[in-house]
Amino acid sequence: MKRTTQLKKQGTGWIILGHLSFMALFLASVYFYKERILFADSAFQFFKIINFEKFNVEAARYGSVLPEIPLLMAVKLGLNLKMLTIIYSVSFIGLYYLVYILCVHWLKNPKAGLAVVLTLILCISQSFFHPVTETHQSLVYSVLLFAILQYPSFRHPASSFILAAFVIIIAFLAHPVAVYPIIFIIGYSAIDRQKLRSPLPYALLLIAGGLAVAKVLLTRGDTYEGRFFSELLNSLSALWALPDLYSTKFFFSRIPQLYLWLLVMQAILIVYLIYKKDYLKLTWQAATLLFFMLITLLTYNKGDSDLMMERAFMPLALFVSIPFLKEISGKKKKFQTLIFIFLAFVMVFSMDRIYDQGMAFKGRTWFNQQMLLKTSEYPGRKIIVESSELQKHQLIFWSHSFETLILSTITAATPTQTIFPANHPDQLGKYLEGATDVFLGADFWLEWSIHSLNPKYFTLPTDLPYVWVKTDEW
Repeated sequence: MKRTTQLKKQGTGWIILGHLSFMALFLASVYFYKERILFADSAFQFFKIINFEKFNVEAARYGSVLPEIPLLMAVKLGLNLKMLTIIYSVSFIGLYYLVYILCVHWLKNPKAGLAVVLTLILCISQSFFHPVTETHQSLVYSVLLFAILQYPSFRHPASSFILAAFVIIIAFLAHPVAVYPIIFIIGYSAIDRQKLRSPLPYALLLIAGGLAVAKVLLTRGDTYEGRFFSELLNSLSALWALPDLYSTKFFFSRIPQLYLWLLVMQAILIVYLIYKKDYLKLTWQAATLLFFMLITLLTYNKGDSDLMMERAFMPLALFVSIPFLKEISGKKKKFQTLIFIFLAFVMVFSMDRIYDQGMAFKGRTWFNQQMLLKTSEYPGRKIIVESSELQKHQLIFWSHSFETLILSTITAATPTQTIFPANHPDQLGKYLEGATDVFLGADFWLEWSIHSLNPKYFTLPTDLPYVWVKTDEW
């Protein structure tokens, strides 16, 4: 009885730590709502949802529509654009918190709940400000799969399989990278619960493998995901130059800022599993982690933006945090307390890193607001600025025209306006002369009729052309 009470108290500590972590994430998602939503892909997807007032699906990732539900409900209720921006920022954290609640209070697995938190914060900085990336969602759903497979009290034997299969499909439909953590989790749970002779893990692996094969076969080579598949196949020759790849250099150069605690946790896990002589678990965890690492290094061998590179390595947090929390839990109170303090420190350190990045991005928001104050004097409120000029001052993305359109609308001191970053100024002559009812979006989707903009949120003049502005003249 005394030991049961002690373990219950220890579980309560893990649960409180998880709730406090999510409270911090909720506060950060509100405080940095502009930095999270008026940023790259997030701004474009947010714009499309509120402009067309319907779900937005990118690259056939249908499992990612859940965070859009609160936003669309708020649109139907007629909330203003600022509130819509905040709601969209918070909705992602709300979804992850719901998964946390399911893991902790329904599936009775506080360690899986903490794995949700660690997966979201352990290896990220800029990625917190890229909420629409479906990688986050696929990883959180994968942790839920782990909690389902660990739960011993389903009344019907088929319940575990049905729920697990459903979550696998949702995770994979959110992002195909889910196939790696899903396979790891199925194998790890089978080893942990001694079900290697049960048909359940093999049936689930068959589902995951079938989804992966179908995705590769049905994805055209000229699509976003098709280019990644092609890059992986074409980069196998780069295996011999692994130390010199951009992706390899990126990872090792970011160890002090992003991956230090990940490596510390992995080292502790290795020592512990060797001490326990649990070589099968160690082999499975290390092999799947290294395989994922190799695939990622090869796929991104030519590099990408820091944001995208960081996102690519994000699943590493799941590969380490789940077995770390499951194995290094300790049955002795003193050992458990040490691990608890260590994880609390790691979480505080990770939150601080995210906060520092947010404050840096607030400088970007401030720059955009100052630029909008200066361009608001132009009656047409449609501005073209050369991209290279903007990049001298601040980090600028292809979505800048959507970002400034939304930011100007939610900023009381400025009228609705838009600033298009021109990569090819010589091709924009007609928008400076005769074309007056056009809104310039992005190079891959340049012309939008101003009449197609949702008048509840965006009003731009249709009788005046764009104006060319040089930032050096300010």
